Amino acid sequence: MNGDLTFNSNDLQTYSPTTDVGIITNVIDHTDGPDMLMGLYALADADGSSIPAINYPSKPVALAGAIKGSSQADLDNRIDTFKGYFTGKDKNLDIAYGSGTRRYIATAGVPKIQRKPRSFIAIFQVPITCTNPFGLDTSATDLWATKNNFTSATFTETPTVGGNAPFQLPVFTITIDAITGAGDYVMISNDNNNQEILIYGQGLTAGDVLVIDCVERTVTLNGEEIDYNGTFLELEPGANSITYTDGFTTRTVDVAASYTKRWL
Repeated sequence: MNGDLTFNSNDLQTYSPTTDVGIITNVIDHTDGPDMLMGLYALADADGSSIPAINYPSKPVALAGAIKGSSQADLDNRIDTFKGYFTGKDKNLDIAYGSGTRRYIATAGVPKIQRKPRSFIAIFQVPITCTNPFGLDTSATDLWATKNNFTSATFTETPTVGGNAPFQLPVFTITIDAITGAGDYVMISNDNNNQEILIYGQGLTAGDVLVIDCVERTVTLNGEEIDYNGTFLELEPGANSITYTDGFTTRTVDVAASYTKRWL
């Protein structure tokens, strides 16, 4: 394959025609979709069936290529170093893709190394399991321009969401500049499917920062995890409608929202 390729920041495309040594990865099998599990239940007293849920537990990826050394000892050392690249779990596998980089959260199996007789070349295969079944962008995308110094009790944004995974997971950051009134709650709603998440009874005051992280499925207030009601939002690719609401009498708040695109 062409382009950059790294596992846990280790370069897997180091071959140089000038020195005639290094790693050549010429197989990277990652364009198939993730594994999919779905329950299929026959309808009672009727033709047809129902699918109550679909899950994507993981995604297999395979790497293959060659390692070339300048001598027997040099190849031995390169193989040892190469094997050490793949220890640990849930590491970043970054692959040049399109005009950017596609990132997978990956755990490698044991590399298989086949030595070529009377040569300084070894052939490798590395099986990889991605526990996050979707490829990711390496940077976040804003859902909307931050609502700085917003003073209304509610607003609705209609972003067009990218990526092609079944749903995208936003992160909302709400910074309270000033508030008055006893209606101590904040709610974010997904108007497309009626999902909503509600935070109340936290004694919110000016200077507080509330983060609703639908990726990690946590809500934090000034960095400390807190309780919530409802469910974390899942946004389908395409047109969406998201509503912010609070219960204060007056408020000045900044409301930022972003997501990292997920790809099949």
